[in-house]
Amino acid sequence: MKKTLAALAVLGAFAGSAMAADVTLYGAIDQGLSYTYSDVKGFDGSKVVDGDNTFEMTSGIDTASEFGLKGVEDLGNGYKVGFKLENGVSTDDGTLGQDGRLFGREAALTVYGPFGELAFGRMGGIASSAGTYDLLGYVESFDGGDNAVWGFDASDRYDNMITYATPRVAGLQGIVQYSFKTDSKAERDDKKTMTEGESTAERYFSVGVTGEYGPAQFAAGYELTKYSTLDRVAEYKFEPDDHNLVFVGGNYDFGVAKLFAEAQYFSGARSIFSDSFDVGSSIVYNEGDETTPASYYATEKGYKGYGLHLGTVAPVAGGELCVGLYYVDATLEDLYTSEYDGKKDLDAKYYGLAARYGYELSERTKIYVGGGYAEATLDKYDESLASDYKEKIGNVYVGLAHTF
Repeated sequence: MKKTLAALAVLGAFAGSAMAADVTLYGAIDQGLSYTYSDVKGFDGSKVVDGDNTFEMTSGIDTASEFGLKGVEDLGNGYKVGFKLENGVSTDDGTLGQDGRLFGREAALTVYGPFGELAFGRMGGIASSAGTYDLLGYVESFDGGDNAVWGFDASDRYDNMITYATPRVAGLQGIVQYSFKTDSKAERDDKKTMTEGESTAERYFSVGVTGEYGPAQFAAGYELTKYSTLDRVAEYKFEPDDHNLVFVGGNYDFGVAKLFAEAQYFSGARSIFSDSFDVGSSIVYNEGDETTPASYYATEKGYKGYGLHLGTVAPVAGGELCVGLYYVDATLEDLYTSEYDGKKDLDAKYYGLAARYGYELSERTKIYVGGGYAEATLDKYDESLASDYKEKIGNVYVGLAHTF
């Protein structure tokens, strides 16, 4: 009884302070059932994954499962200080997301004023489809693809970030971001130290602009990732080229439907489409030969290419239908296939189509159903190989999402 009264007293004190500081507890729980079919064929013509069928309970299909605290204090004279601590959680098994971080989705302190807003902490990049400063919601119908269907190059949530957002003037708002070290939890196999703010750490910079004009909205942005100087391939004496990403697009609300369009260009990307297309992946390049050194399948230039998206969000039968079409054309440049063959360029392509229908049962509860299909290919680097590398994936799902 004493423990219960003590707990109630603590909660009461917290509730009182929360009211005084204007603190809000919020979140979402999304549970669904998902069926996924995948098929992967390697360069040697064999099936790396042969018609794998997976039926599972999945969290966060439509709405990210999360909980968080956010608050703001008015300092007077047009200035405020706010915070946001947002946790990602897989509600099907209770585990934390974002590599086990307690507040891995966002953890930021922000100053607001006539100058705009200045935020410090962990947050998403402008092309991450994550967090307060994400701009993809302006240009992409799903704001980050539909589960297994997307294929686009993108940024992520990053640690040690500073973000400045200007006031919106004449419909326009600008955003600038910089991360001194993108991942403070990253550990290297060689145990070398990646020092925050120095070239040994991976760093990130972005600049973007949005425009809002009644039914029309647009966004454009540029992202630069400076890879760690420790990520060198010693045998070939090179460091990976910087990763560049440019995107532009927008949406227009016709009333009967909102149409989205986006184009992106990227270079220096270390991976696209899926983990199998990571530079140096043994799945793609080694073809099961475990004795082949990874450095023989290395490139300093990475992937270069472009992506195109068309999508729509439309009211249908009292609910909302979202559709997205994706196409990516890329080249893996200057791939070292062996010390004898030298460098090769490999063409890669991606096609994806996804659709989702959601129906609001109440202001906070939604039921949804959807699915998609995607194909990715990477051309063989030698005519003696039996096949191009190919991936196929299909997915259908149904679920329930509740926000609070």
